[in-house]
Amino acid sequence: MIFDPQNPFPLLPLTDYTYHEAQAHAALVDDWLGFQCLDVETQIRALPKNAGDHQNWEHLSLQAFQTPYCEIHNILDLLQPRPGQHIVDLGCAYARMAFVLHRHYPDCRFTGFELEALRVQEAQRVFFHHTGKNLNAFSQDLSAADFVPPAADVYFIFDFGNQRAVEKTLNDLKDLARRQPLTVVARGKLSRFCIHKDHPWLTAIQDPQHFAHFSIYRS
Repeated sequence: MIFDPQNPFPLLPLTDYTYHEAQAHAALVDDWLGFQCLDVETQIRALPKNAGDHQNWEHLSLQAFQTPYCEIHNILDLLQPRPGQHIVDLGCAYARMAFVLHRHYPDCRFTGFELEALRVQEAQRVFFHHTGKNLNAFSQDLSAADFVPPAADVYFIFDFGNQRAVEKTLNDLKDLARRQPLTVVARGKLSRFCIHKDHPWLTAIQDPQHFAHFSIYRS
């Protein structure tokens, strides 16, 4: 997969690239955008840790815990979000979703939540540099008892934290779905396992769309 700065987040058929190719392409995009993720991750690893700290994926490579840009574009193309719709990324890392939205769906709203404040700060720095706009992203423990995701049309969930944290978030979304229909994009094995095990409100009303690395559910 060739990186083209004129089209940094290409829309390609999912079958036209391997996951390894998508990750390699994403690394080139990160460099082009000016991310200093390696430095940030080094700082995160150096921070003191408590025994009760939540999983922040610091032991994984940068590409392993982030969704490739081209796959994000695939997901958005499948969703076809309308102007004014609100997309919330729960466990957004460096907020790649915001960059793809800004370029291809600029009239959609984005809100991101990420456990590690240093990742949020770096995403905010790079986003402002490229767009001149402030990134709507926040450092937040999603498993905190007093946190509830904001109302939105689409929620993107990666396998953040542990099963308890994922279940807490899915229950939060279940409560929100009582007020309005919503879409959940789950990426990773844990999130999809939890949905199919305990959340028929996302599987029984409309048939999910399943792909190699993510699934789309609608309430």
